[in-house]
Amino acid sequence: MNIIYVSSVCSEDKFEDLRQKGITQKLPQAQKYHQLMIEGLRESINGNIDIISAIPTNRTWSKKIYFHSENELINNINFNYISFVNFPIIGYFSKYFYAKKLIENLCKQRNNIVIICDVLNQSIADAARSIGILYHIPVIGIVTDVPGHTSAARRKAYGIIRKKLGDYAEKCAQKKVDCYDAYIFLTKEMNDVVNNHHKPYIVIEGQCDYKMINEISVEKTLPRIAMYAGGIHKELGIERMVKAFLNADCKDWELHIYGDGNYQTEIKKITDNYENIKYFGVVGNREIVKNQQRASLLLNPRLTNYEYVKYSFPSKTLECMVSGTPLLTTKLPGMPKEYYSYIYCFDDESQEGMEKTFREILNLSNETLKLKGSEAKQFVLKNKNNIIQSKKIIDFIKDNFDIE
Repeated sequence: MNIIYVSSVCSEDKFEDLRQKGITQKLPQAQKYHQLMIEGLRESINGNIDIISAIPTNRTWSKKIYFHSENELINNINFNYISFVNFPIIGYFSKYFYAKKLIENLCKQRNNIVIICDVLNQSIADAARSIGILYHIPVIGIVTDVPGHTSAARRKAYGIIRKKLGDYAEKCAQKKVDCYDAYIFLTKEMNDVVNNHHKPYIVIEGQCDYKMINEISVEKTLPRIAMYAGGIHKELGIERMVKAFLNADCKDWELHIYGDGNYQTEIKKITDNYENIKYFGVVGNREIVKNQQRASLLLNPRLTNYEYVKYSFPSKTLECMVSGTPLLTTKLPGMPKEYYSYIYCFDDESQEGMEKTFREILNLSNETLKLKGSEAKQFVLKNKNNIIQSKKIIDFIKDNFDIE
């Protein structure tokens, strides 16, 4: 089997270089999701795996408008970064043209091909589907968010023109997302709103890094740290969580926050008045993973009263669990109940409910917290690592298409 993987994923070093240079300000969740997926697939097939990527960029056109094609070979994975113009509308067509040309060239060189495609990267996804139709190659869509059913938190800060372009692109994506030959979903609820033609699908809620099995326990930092890393948007529950933590008044604990979003200005003001709240902005994933291991509790306060939450499974859930540090999270609708034994939960998502939960969890002993984190790590490494999850995808492909 030969796989052409179409997304904005880069090699780990490439993504970090883009972030350091300010070319991308993207949070690393999507990058890490696809990176783990392709590493797992690499371990699960005997053929080639070729990445077609339009690297993630900011719309800072004055800094860099044109990106040249590049190639990397990393651990037997071929990364092909396409040329494109970093500008609305023109950017779509340039990405489509270069991606289509490159995918077609690979299809002429390889046999026994399947294309796995991130449906959210609309330009290169369109290119992948057109080649799939032309060469009768199955194109499998990875759906990590459902267009039209996602949080609008980030778009609230956009200008009028960019917001209108975003609205138009989302409407187009809604129409096109049901045009794939099969699907990889994060939650089973996604199937109800995406898969109108009842195509084959598989639910893979995410994966953790199998290499974390080699990571030994590290000494926890004192004072004890509760850590959140991700989008810091009020709509995601971050404001409520911060207020609950302050009101809980738990001694010998600090709250550390990483990420960006519409709560950024307020959290900076809070850190000026409270020494036990610290904000670190956006940092690389390597630093996030290191700090997760040193923390005593990891947090995800995402509120569940929004419709879109049924169609999401935050990749940070598995990243947190494999760190060996216990996770305190809301009960996300898309989370399989098998996870509940290995995490702590905010059963009541009101500020008072979160405050009560903080008082309970933050007063647990170090030994109790350490045991909970260790059990979570063993569970996800045994059942949800990226090699195991990728093998499920390979078996799914073999069962539904004439590809070995």
